[in-house]
Amino acid sequence: MSDFQTELKSDYGYENIVIIAVGQTNISDFNDNFCADSDLPLVMDEYPELPIREQFSPYSQDHYLVILDYDGNYIDHIDLPNLGNAQKNYILGILEENYNQSLLGDLNSDTILNVADIILIIDFILSEIYNENGDMNFDGGLNIQDITILLNIIL
Repeated sequence: MSDFQTELKSDYGYENIVIIAVGQTNISDFNDNFCADSDLPLVMDEYPELPIREQFSPYSQDHYLVILDYDGNYIDHIDLPNLGNAQKNYILGILEENYNQSLLGDLNSDTILNVADIILIIDFILSEIYNENGDMNFDGGLNIQDITILLNIIL
């Protein structure tokens, strides 16, 4: 799974993807082996209650990959005893439908934060046009604070 997470980032540009392994406190040998040579985070679920898995019931069986959105809401799951092309394609399909690829502050959608975005945010403010992508501090409006935040990111 660690290789797949790296593939999602490097080959497909999914930067905000984290695969988290959930182990059980009663099988430490498995847990050590599962994350060997891997950068995947491992969260230990207290046995026998398994409260983390309980949160995802009925999709909490061994080998299940539960897919959540940015707010932690359930999107889908897949039984994943192994990771072949069919499983990768299924996961990629879910990501394509649900992944937010916009870059906060990139008002002209050129995937680069630069002076052009500063000019656009100023134009939006003067024209009293709200653009969610320019609301750098998430306060529901565009103002000088958003310009300052964007400028600091660019510099």
